[in-house]
Amino acid sequence: MYILKRIFVWLRRFPHSRGFGVQSPFAYKFLRYVVNEHNPYYAYAELKRDLPHLDLLTRKLAKLYFRMANYAQAKTWYIYNDLPDAYRQYIHRGSLTSDIIQDVMPLDTYTVALVGTDHNYADICWQLIAKANDKSILIIDQIYKSKETRQLWEELIHDNRTIITFDLYYCGIIFFDKMMYKANYIVNF
Repeated sequence: MYILKRIFVWLRRFPHSRGFGVQSPFAYKFLRYVVNEHNPYYAYAELKRDLPHLDLLTRKLAKLYFRMANYAQAKTWYIYNDLPDAYRQYIHRGSLTSDIIQDVMPLDTYTVALVGTDHNYADICWQLIAKANDKSILIIDQIYKSKETRQLWEELIHDNRTIITFDLYYCGIIFFDKMMYKANYIVNF
């Protein structure tokens, strides 16, 4: 089922492949060297050996979160709601110095937060947006899971506090750097 859906999504988003048409140098580099990086990282083989049971979508997202951890090198990752444990393992291997905190709201600002779309996820997202600074990154898993998640994603795109948003279909990534121009990128991931 995932493969058929993946083909359909890929065909619909084909014009948005590998940074095509992206004018922002930041967005282009992020898309090419983080989101759509296809080179094997040092820990992929070990993680695949340690986690052989993962389905294709979970492994694809876990690898993205690994690359995000490697990119952000955040001191702390905040993870909310029920997400596969494999995500935590991939994130930890992507940045060995990052602490991963589950379901605890940061007291002040944060660098990276990953939110699953279960249990009051909308409230969590709005709280995280209120605490975001220019260096914060908010990742929302499964933004097209339901009508409610799609509606929240649209609200987040149009919120004046969110600056750069990347719609990867299977997740959404939000940057808050006010030095950049507001933009939403639909990405064939």
